[in-house]
Amino acid sequence: MARFLGELSKPGTTVIAAAAIGVSSAAIYQRRGRDAEFAKAMDDARASVRQATRSGPR
Repeated sequence: MARFLGELSKPGTTVIAAAAIGVSSAAIYQRRGRDAEFAKAMDDARASVRQATRSGPR
């Protein structure tokens, strides 16, 4: 799942990140629902994208 989280840390969506590693978004959301640590990691990855987007290029 490290590859997925890496993809999720890039601008885009969960669907795009899942497709980039060859899994369905449904599989991602199923794991998120049963794995609190993974859910937090997803939230952190999304937050890093939002922060980077707000900061803009340096």
